[in-house]
Amino acid sequence: MNEALMKMAEGYEMIAAGIRQMVSEGRGVPEDAGKAPEKEPAGSSHPKETAKDEPQIDRKMVRAFLTEKSRAGKTSEVKNLITEFGYSKLSDVPDEKLGVLYQKAQAL
Repeated sequence: MNEALMKMAEGYEMIAAGIRQMVSEGRGVPEDAGKAPEKEPAGSSHPKETAKDEPQIDRKMVRAFLTEKSRAGKTSEVKNLITEFGYSKLSDVPDEKLGVLYQKAQAL
């Protein structure tokens, strides 16, 4: 049991390192990151394959990125971006819009 938990922890560390590297390289989010996945046709026997190398954009990741931008002197731009989406703070932005917000924040 402990060995399995250690393997899981190592896997999460690798994922986190990959995300950090992507952010440091300034790689953007794919165009369809904020869109809902397409449904499989009824009766389809093969599940749609997903890329396992693509990190999932979550609120924590977006918050960390926007915090870095604010510390770099772009606080007003960050606030304007969130306002552009029709919200007053990041916690109000729905999860399905985080990918698009993150992608636009890359341009700041």
